[in-house]
Parts: sequence; structure tokens; C-alpha cells
Amino acid sequence: MITIVDAILSGFIVALASILPLSPEGEPLASLISKYSYLLVPAYLGVAFAVLFYFRDEFSRECLHAMRGIYRAPLKFVAFASLFTVLVGYPLWRFSPDLPKEVSAVVNLLLGAIIVLYSLRPHLNPLKDPDEKLPEEPSMVDSLSAGLAGGIAVLGSLSRTGFVLSALILPRHKPREVLEWTLWVAPAYMFLKLALIPWNSSGDVWVPFTAFLSGFITSLIVIYLLLALAERRGKEVLVILGLIAVVVYSLEVLV
Repeated sequence: MITIVDAILSGFIVALASILPLSPEGEPLASLISKYSYLLVPAYLGVAFAVLFYFRDEFSRECLHAMRGIYRAPLKFVAFASLFTVLVGYPLWRFSPDLPKEVSAVVNLLLGAIIVLYSLRPHLNPLKDPDEKLPEEPSMVDSLSAGLAGGIAVLGSLSRTGFVLSALILPRHKPREVLEWTLWVAPAYMFLKLALIPWNSSGDVWVPFTAFLSGFITSLIVIYLLLALAERRGKEVLVILGLIAVVVYSLEVLV
């Protein structure tokens, strides 16, 4: 039997794992809560709507500009990155074999190490010079890299945030911008996952709604805190995010 505590914890865990460079679909998280897979869909939905709600002013502003025939860089970034996420992600999910959980853990560990490395040693960045020559920020290179990263992340229990952060941190954008852009393209990935994950909605309505609400509220709080900290201590925030992934997936690989 699923309790209200299970629903609240599911939304909380999915929100944290979706925004941090972790994966909500990893085996360790799924083993913590009874019927976790049943609550994954409404919790994912809560996270997606939280992102759309938090950045509603930015998204509505860009849409208004587009209605006037002005297509600015943020709108083009979200549109193209979301399109690439779907175009890459769906065929990979449909035709690729299942990715073993051990492989996913190692990849997520490496992504965390990349985030730490390029946050502490930005001069090692191989994409700095090409991206600085492009006229817009975020650029089409950012759209392509974020979209490809988000599409690849549908495989197994790979971390979407880890992949997209790693892709966007290379051109040495400001930490807050990297975090914002990573979140901007999260809904496309999440709605794609929602379309792919099988879900039986039978049962009490309050259970999935509680998971949705928990994911929504937790996401809003975590996004606010992350961006507020990134405004003051951007490099340190990225390093901590990378270390979280390194520690969590090192334990999963070793244990």
C-alpha cells in the first residue's frame, strides 16, 4: 500500500535527483520507496511544471518577442535544444539496447568529474575559443550540445543534468547562466520521458497528486537556492554539484 509519506518522499527525491546531476531512475533511489516507479511519472510532471512556472517571465517575454517577429537567442536556444533532445532521444530509446546500471553509474561519475575539473580549471576548456566567436549567447553550438546531451540522457539511468551541465560548462559561460540554461531545456526531456515511461493511473487520485505537488514545491525551492547561490558563488556551486555526482556514483560503483 502506498502511503502519503511515500508520495511526498518520491516527489522530493525525483525533484532533487532531476535538478542535481543525479538520475531519478537509478536503482538505489528506486529501492528506497515502495511503488517508486508508479510515483515517478507524477513526480516528473511536478518537476517539469515547476521549471516552466519558475521561468514563466523569461519564457513569456521571449514568446512576446517572437510574436513581433523578433527571435532572440534564449528562445532559439530552448526551441532548438528541445527539438534536438526529442530527435536524438526518441530513436535512441526506441532502438538502442538497455544500458546496464553499472555503465550508467560510471558515466554519471565521469560527468561529475568533468564538471569539477572544468569548474576548477576553466583554461583547459577546448571549446572556449570557437564559442566566443559566435554572435549570440546562448549560441547554436550551445543548443546543439545541450540537445544532444539531453537526448543521450534518455538511455538507462543516465543523469540529464550531468550531461547538459557538462556540455554547457565547456564554453566557459557564467555559472548562473549554465544552470539556468540547463533548467530551461529540462521540460523537453521530462515530457519525452513521460511519453516513454509506462504508467497505470488506477488507484486513488490523491497519491499521484501528492507526488506531483511534492516534486513541484521541492523543485521551486531547489531552483531558487541554486540560482541564488550561483549568483554569488558560481564556481563553488558547480564544484559542489560535480562532487555530489562523484560521491554518489563512486559509492554505487564500489558497492
